[in-house]
Amino acid sequence: MTLRKLLPSPNAIFMFEAAARHLNFTSAAREFNVTQSAISRMIARLECHLDVKLFARAPTGIELTDDGRLLYDAVGSGFQQIEIALDDIRARQGEAGTVTLSLSSAFALHWFMPRFDRFQASFPGIDLRFQLVRGEPTGSIEDVDLAIRYNQPPNAEQRSWALMEEVVLPVCSPAYLAEHGSLDDCRDLSRHTLAHLSGSLRIPWQSYLARFDYPQPAGSRSLTFSDYTLVIQSAIKGRGMALGWWHVVAHELLQKGLVKGAKHELRTGNHYYLVATARRPLRKPAVLVRDWLLDEMAELKREILSG
Repeated sequence: MTLRKLLPSPNAIFMFEAAARHLNFTSAAREFNVTQSAISRMIARLECHLDVKLFARAPTGIELTDDGRLLYDAVGSGFQQIEIALDDIRARQGEAGTVTLSLSSAFALHWFMPRFDRFQASFPGIDLRFQLVRGEPTGSIEDVDLAIRYNQPPNAEQRSWALMEEVVLPVCSPAYLAEHGSLDDCRDLSRHTLAHLSGSLRIPWQSYLARFDYPQPAGSRSLTFSDYTLVIQSAIKGRGMALGWWHVVAHELLQKGLVKGAKHELRTGNHYYLVATARRPLRKPAVLVRDWLLDEMAELKREILSG
């Protein structure tokens, strides 16, 4: 029996895949610009046609049944093979395809954008699509080719490649350093203005200062922002000293827009990883982007970090 006869409608398999991926009929409906009830009716038709239940109610919404999971795995694999074939066809026509990246907005702005021209020169046929995450990079990776995630080593659901270790160091403008000196020049910190990120509990200034036996600031001034980009901009503009995640401030350090404000680099022992879902193989364009990111980061580490 042909696939066409096994399905009640060509759209049924597409709508099922979206509903299974989101585990939410409303989210699936948005993809197809239809109502939630339209998705529900199509799933009901498919279940009736196959004489099985594909979804079951769960405390938090819906979940796949065993039959639903079996079909979803097969559909996902089939869709991926179609995507690979389409990319191969475009590659033969001089187009390498589109690669979707999920990463933090800070990484995109401060690390990727300064290197974007170099990337395009190396891979003129690859179009990049960014899914930006504000704050710590988290979230699903099913809809993207590659993602940068914090402290997510390999597991059964995804493949990962260590991209960079987490290193934090004080940074400031050259003019600020000339006027106020480094943290090591003024151990009581009374001459300094420290720029803080509100709600940042993982590595606040207090943790850095305590780690290297600096006194906790008493007479120093402070600036507090809710966005990390503003923290870095305040340092660039000479308003104070900021804690910089090395990969975020690397470009400004190389361009001398920022300089190191102390001799100590805080290595947390944690890492950022490039990750991809294990449900499908990486397409050739994504492999090229992955390798480029790993090479760029390794070279940058040699230029910026002390050891």
